[in-house]
Amino acid sequence: MTAVGGLDMLSTAFRVSDAGEVVAEEQAAPIAAPLMRLDEANPIDLEWALSHHLLLVGEEVELDELEALAISVWDEAGWAGPGMLRLGGQAALQGPWRIDTEIRSLLGTPADRPTAWSLICTPMRAEAPDEDLRGRDIWAHAFPDGMPVALELRTLLALRRMARRLAGSLRVAGSGEVMTPDPDSAVDLTVYAPRWIAPEDLLTALRPDFPTVIDSRDVPRAEPRRPAPRDVERIAAISRSVKALPPEIAASLAESRRRAEFERPVVDGYAVVGSAGNRSEFMIEVHRVPRPPQVLRWESWTKGPVVEYGVHWMPGGDFGIGSDPLTRTARLERARSTRDVERATSLVVGVVGGSVIDEDGFLVGLDAETV
Repeated sequence: MTAVGGLDMLSTAFRVSDAGEVVAEEQAAPIAAPLMRLDEANPIDLEWALSHHLLLVGEEVELDELEALAISVWDEAGWAGPGMLRLGGQAALQGPWRIDTEIRSLLGTPADRPTAWSLICTPMRAEAPDEDLRGRDIWAHAFPDGMPVALELRTLLALRRMARRLAGSLRVAGSGEVMTPDPDSAVDLTVYAPRWIAPEDLLTALRPDFPTVIDSRDVPRAEPRRPAPRDVERIAAISRSVKALPPEIAASLAESRRRAEFERPVVDGYAVVGSAGNRSEFMIEVHRVPRPPQVLRWESWTKGPVVEYGVHWMPGGDFGIGSDPLTRTARLERARSTRDVERATSLVVGVVGGSVIDEDGFLVGLDAETV
């Protein structure tokens, strides 16, 4: 016990044999000390619930999943003790708490999210937002007496991202505002990989599943608008006032324009566009980035060049995508487009490898059907 609690490294361990003899081992056996995380949810006290921000999730959300999301955001995240998940700075989540029917009716929380984690964080507030901002910004609406700043704001923003990933909600203390981000609204995906792929090779990989995909530089350009007579006169007047270029410069510019018509420049970034859903499109933007996102900080391959392949959904047609709530037609179009975005993403991963990140910065595991 002295050796275990001291600073000396042990090169020898001892065990008791079947015959009752003490036998020396060449290497010390590891001492397993698993940290209890308090799997059982306790009933939440109403006064406690009203005075703390709450992350609300369904019963199916596991502790490992919650911990993984926290580690994706904060370097120092981890279990600090039973029922205490350390986040960043002096912030932590405490729980899980069970919300019964009576407490739920007083809090105004969804019935399908009976598990709560309370945020332990010192409130940090700025001045109250004006009435116009409260009508346009969800955070200003949730904090009418003073906007959160610094650590509290950063933590709440991250918890809202976690709520969308977990199909959960965020209840704000004070105002009682319950934010329930739509988990299906995160359609875009991004692949980070150590390998660069040329535009023509990416198109070759995509065309078996997306025959109409093209390089964005080949997208037909709209016909220029014919200028009005007044604009023609103004342009002519400006042209007459400009001095003519020297012949050698004019010839050089003409030659550059001629080459540009037949030669594609060497690029360090490009984009391809394909059809998605019924009337939508997806765009894959490719370029190098100086560093990977936070969630990939432990991947060894990120020490070298990192290439970002952003797969973005571009809604098309008059589906009412921007309406709230979405129409049934808009939800169907989004669901179809999501499948196409996931399929295009899996094709990119099949060619370049790497990892897939969602809009909120969390790792994504694609279904086997899409790979």
